Amino acid sequence: MGGLRPESVQFKIEPELIPGENITRDSSCPTCRGGLGDIWKCSMTTPSGTQRDVAVKSIRVPGLTDATILKAIGKKIRREAYVWMQLEHDHILPLEGVTFAEEFGLLPALVSPWMEEGSLDDYLKHKFSELSDSEKQELVWQVTAGISYLHGKGIVHGDLTATNVLVDSTGRLRLADFGLSMILAEAENATFNSCRPGNARWMPPEALRSGDEDEDEAKDEKPTKAWDVYSYGCIVFQIFSGNKPYAWITSVSHVTGAIYKGRAPFKDIESHAVYQQFSPCLHKMSANRPTMDDVMRRLGSR
Repeated sequence: MGGLRPESVQFKIEPELIPGENITRDSSCPTCRGGLGDIWKCSMTTPSGTQRDVAVKSIRVPGLTDATILKAIGKKIRREAYVWMQLEHDHILPLEGVTFAEEFGLLPALVSPWMEEGSLDDYLKHKFSELSDSEKQELVWQVTAGISYLHGKGIVHGDLTATNVLVDSTGRLRLADFGLSMILAEAENATFNSCRPGNARWMPPEALRSGDEDEDEAKDEKPTKAWDVYSYGCIVFQIFSGNKPYAWITSVSHVTGAIYKGRAPFKDIESHAVYQQFSPCLHKMSANRPTMDDVMRRLGSR
């Protein structure tokens, strides 16, 4: 599947097609807006007649009206859903199915369980001061386990940030949105770049090669596992510090400038042991970063 490259996924389960009449939006406005789409809190009626809360992700592609490109993106989203349905892991957000309900736009919308605590980014804003060192280590372990599972299946997330690591009602972390950025990248490179400004803080230096003069080389720059490792490292330091990458910079354009100039995304990490263990993930050269298998081995079991 395009950018996901699912090397070890066995295709046995098709995504359920959820009728639009079985989904009711809680509001006329999305609960939150992301770089790649809108999240709607909805109530879904199951085949047994029970109702439960779900999140519906509608893919938003600003200014795109070309029917051929939209059809290509829609096909890739359905293929991603097909891969997603095969994934089963405690720290991967499960997929309920897809819906083509008109109120969610021109593209297939992805339906998943509603995560009560929102994103890890928001969770850290509100709960960081209450977290013990062992609780922070547990969060790191969960993110590590989730991304390691994806990489083990040959899947590159491609847009890993603390905003698309979600938290359920028990405090368990679930990775979401893997593959969506690459779907848009393959369909139209300009769309890919324009959808990502809010996620720039977690981007590795190689993500900015699209700004180089050699346009042909820039178009070939797609997310890799090493790209994910850098973003993962940013999330780890965010968990331990409570700060986003480049927290002292407010402007997104200035953040991208700092990345381009090679400035480190975090200052004054209090724990020397944490810095020693995870700083290799933030190496400027992608080839010098550890693999997620390496990281898991160093972390060990709980």
